[in-house]
Amino acid sequence: MKMPSYKYIALGIFLCIFAFFFLGWPSEYPKQYGVTWSAPYAESLGLNSMEGLRATLDDLGVKRFRIPAYWTDIERVQGIYDFSRVSEQLDEIAKHDGQVILALGARLPRWPECWVPSWAESMNTDDRREAQLAYIQATYNVLKDHPAIFAWQIENEINFTLYAQCGGLTKDLARAEMRWVRTQESKRAQPRPVYTSESGEFSTWIGWAGEVDGVGVSLYRSVISPWIGVVRYWFVPPWAYDRKAILAKFFVDEVFVSEFQMEPWSFFPLPNTSLNDQYKTLSHEQMKRNFRYAQQLRMPAVDFWGVEWWYWMKITQDRPEFWNTARIFFRQKNINVK
Repeated sequence: MKMPSYKYIALGIFLCIFAFFFLGWPSEYPKQYGVTWSAPYAESLGLNSMEGLRATLDDLGVKRFRIPAYWTDIERVQGIYDFSRVSEQLDEIAKHDGQVILALGARLPRWPECWVPSWAESMNTDDRREAQLAYIQATYNVLKDHPAIFAWQIENEINFTLYAQCGGLTKDLARAEMRWVRTQESKRAQPRPVYTSESGEFSTWIGWAGEVDGVGVSLYRSVISPWIGVVRYWFVPPWAYDRKAILAKFFVDEVFVSEFQMEPWSFFPLPNTSLNDQYKTLSHEQMKRNFRYAQQLRMPAVDFWGVEWWYWMKITQDRPEFWNTARIFFRQKNINVK
């Protein structure tokens, strides 16, 4: 029986889409590499956060950071602001000629993702909006001239609600935050970009088109599903992300990787997860493969996720190989590191 013509058309469209996303050849592309550093997460691992940050600067030679300015740290009591913790991190990075994307908002990197002070959790919608915008504005006004800050991130993956939903955080409120910070930046002689972030695998990356200057996306290579166990994305080549970025850039100016998996995936705190279980999603060999994969991405920057875990493995588990591999990588990429 002869196949109807519309089926040939559908097959042709499918093959074109498949070829666009999956056909290619690996090649290394120059870019910037950085990390996300979360002080509360480092401390949850039993680490001294500032010692870990200094080691990341001095020993690894990292120059590019994403630093969350957690609302829970800055405004523990309503109307009383304390910027000492985030300022100390920014000052240390500036001493090493590093650069920072400062992340602001109620939903920021690291579990529990919703970093809302307890006093704000029971507020009505209008009061919560006013309080959250006050924190954003106060943080921006105090830190806006810090020499380490080269960009801002507003909220973190707020369109991705599979694992976390922040009560009181609406798209309208996030949009107001983005517009306020962009308006302030437009008054500067050299405006800095304002970003947000999206899920790399479960988003179109254009959900905030027109509201931000660019978007950072997550990229995970091995995760755990509660239904089928470990899932490895071995079948997704780096150019699949590149070509998705090509499409997204019709709507946003810049796309980069803000969260590249470099620590194990677990539904439990890593100190409570056996090393054998951790290695199921990030062994040392997987880490090296991930670094090779990152170099093949045709994006302007890749920020890795998990430096606190590398440090924890080194100083508490006597497993320095992850830290040492990262050290070699960053010092090769940052040729000015002594």
